Amino acid sequence: MKIIDRVAKVYSLGSVKHLQALHNGKTSAAWQVETMNDRYIVKTIQSQKQAVFEFAVSNAVRQKSLELTPEILLSTACQPFVVIEGQTYQVQAFLSGTERPPSLRETLKSYRQMRQVLDQFDYSFSPPDSMPLAVLWRAHREALSEKKPVLFHQIAAMVPELKRIDQSRDAWIHGDLGKWNLLVTNSGQVVVIDFGEARLGPKLLDFAALFQGFMPKNKQDLTAYLNDFLALSGIQITDRHLFLMTVQLWLVKGLLIVINEQASLAGVFQNAIELVSSLV
Repeated sequence: MKIIDRVAKVYSLGSVKHLQALHNGKTSAAWQVETMNDRYIVKTIQSQKQAVFEFAVSNAVRQKSLELTPEILLSTACQPFVVIEGQTYQVQAFLSGTERPPSLRETLKSYRQMRQVLDQFDYSFSPPDSMPLAVLWRAHREALSEKKPVLFHQIAAMVPELKRIDQSRDAWIHGDLGKWNLLVTNSGQVVVIDFGEARLGPKLLDFAALFQGFMPKNKQDLTAYLNDFLALSGIQITDRHLFLMTVQLWLVKGLLIVINEQASLAGVFQNAIELVSSLV
């Protein structure tokens, strides 16, 4: 609490009334902070360099539309971060979401607006992929082989192609565009949050993440869903195979991350991988 009080002082947020720890992300911890003035999100950042980069990319998106992503605030020193006791902190404006789930159409509308910005974005530094497939495969292939041997052989056959896609650096991407990083406002606007995994990476990875987030569970609905998704996303039919393999990349990485700790979630990824395999 004392640290957050110090962050609030540096940002002139006002006295802290209430503090709620939020679910920690892959690379940070975060809190919802209520002060006498307003509500904010305070999160840890790996480095000052990362904080400046996240500010740059989110600010570029907000220049397209203020409704696409929350504002990252500047401190009283006009910096998008503060360092306290060796830890870098970032402060964002709090955006209240609704219980309404995002629709595919509205989500892709928001992301395509963001995509226009990312396609023009220029920056001298790109963070690395925090979880490259080569590292995940090396660390978890034995566990996958033991727990799901049939699936292991299916994935092993795809790994060379998936690694090539994973190592591509042909577009700026959000990098973690699951539904957990989407909010729907009272106006129905779909907002994208948390640029902590943004980087240069595979050009269709964000679309792949969204595809998985809205994917039907029944095989008979899958072809129609794919056709709708391609039409709404603007992905060319000539990129169909690349897109589906990028979906598999997203799913395989997710499976490898949870294989040792979350059996039920591993089953969800397995089902999705098998469904997408029927389309490739």
